[in-house]
Amino acid sequence: MNARLKDRVCVVTGAARGIGFAIAERFGREGGRLACVDISARRLEPAVGRLNDVGFDARGYEVDIGQREDVHTLFARVEREFNAPVAVLVNNAVFARFEPLADIAVDTLERMFAVGVHGLIWSTQAVVPQMVRRGGGSIVNLSSVSAFHPAKDSIAYSALKAGVVGLSRASATELAASKIRVNVIAPGMIGTPASIAQFDEATIATRQGEMPAGRFGAPEEIAALAAFLASDDASYIQGAVITADGGWTVPAK
Repeated sequence: MNARLKDRVCVVTGAARGIGFAIAERFGREGGRLACVDISARRLEPAVGRLNDVGFDARGYEVDIGQREDVHTLFARVEREFNAPVAVLVNNAVFARFEPLADIAVDTLERMFAVGVHGLIWSTQAVVPQMVRRGGGSIVNLSSVSAFHPAKDSIAYSALKAGVVGLSRASATELAASKIRVNVIAPGMIGTPASIAQFDEATIATRQGEMPAGRFGAPEEIAALAAFLASDDASYIQGAVITADGGWTVPAK
């Protein structure tokens, strides 16, 4: 394994499980120093313990990224505790509900956007001064193929993830002069325990049969892509939206 992120301070939100944990683990294998952020201390503590048990430099931070002041305090604390500015930010945290249009409630919609859009803006806002001081950095934002290929009952989620794409591309343009790269990963169906739990075996088989790859993706595959985008190997990639969905959104012939 190459140490493409050696000694770089990497912040990963939603890091306690699923794709977020896989990204943190991959970044650790690449030599990164890990600031793992999650709203749940109950999930975060054992996750960070697993990372440290294999020799990674990982610390946990229980934060609601929908709260601007808490986010700015978080990034100041990370820089102080790691004694270095943040080099990599992965905005992965999300709060999601899948409901038909008529059932979408105000509090649900507000919470989804507080975490998935506002939180992304607050995190980016907080990290930019640190990246400027270190001479650049990389931001990787997690969207979804639902941003441009909506599934059933995904109106709010699709709007949320389309927002991630728009603000990522806009910030990529604004931050390029500061040598800060901003890119987007748009996963399709990824086989995390939380996602698999939504379906029975028959539905899983049907969904997998609809995909050219014939299977769901693995969190580790998204993590590998995130590590590439975070590294200098992706130095000429700016404002890209990279789909990782096993070919699901490729038009049928």
